[in-house]
Amino acid sequence: MTEPDCSANRRFIAAAVAAILVFVCSAGASALGKGEKSLGFRAGYTSSNRSAVAGMYFQYAFSSHFRLAPDVDYSFRHNGNDAFSINLNAHVPFGFSQNRFAVYPLAGLNYTSWNIHHKYDIDNNDDTKSRVDRLGLNVGAGIEYYAKPSLKLAFEGKYRCTRDYNSGVLTVSIGYVF
Repeated sequence: MTEPDCSANRRFIAAAVAAILVFVCSAGASALGKGEKSLGFRAGYTSSNRSAVAGMYFQYAFSSHFRLAPDVDYSFRHNGNDAFSINLNAHVPFGFSQNRFAVYPLAGLNYTSWNIHHKYDIDNNDDTKSRVDRLGLNVGAGIEYYAKPSLKLAFEGKYRCTRDYNSGVLTVSIGYVF
């Protein structure tokens, strides 16, 4: 279940690369709509406990080149572990094909609260749990397709670097654009 800790150097390098991607890509990003907002649902897979993940997201474009995208996810219980995750990511979308498609790098912060369930007595159905809370960093990318001006579909992959609970998260989403 646990993976080796990210060293301080690796965290610094990941944060520096993410910041560079955000600033470099913002110079060439095409406008997808200043003030655009979207709200949607997402589902996928997380490698930390090898289970399904589902959640909701909101995105707000502060400019045509930058948006914030908070989301909440729940990683379903598998092998006695489940988690609730809150993320605040920055996206730098740049569109192509008349802005029907967009690609974006992402970087952000993560808070995850893990529930570790311990089975002590299977016959008496005893289930005790402990909670592990972690702060971490997200780095990843996504691609989105505007099926209609008010409907978008997306695929996103990110790596969550947290002490003892590093994971990859892959999700597909559908959202209402307003």
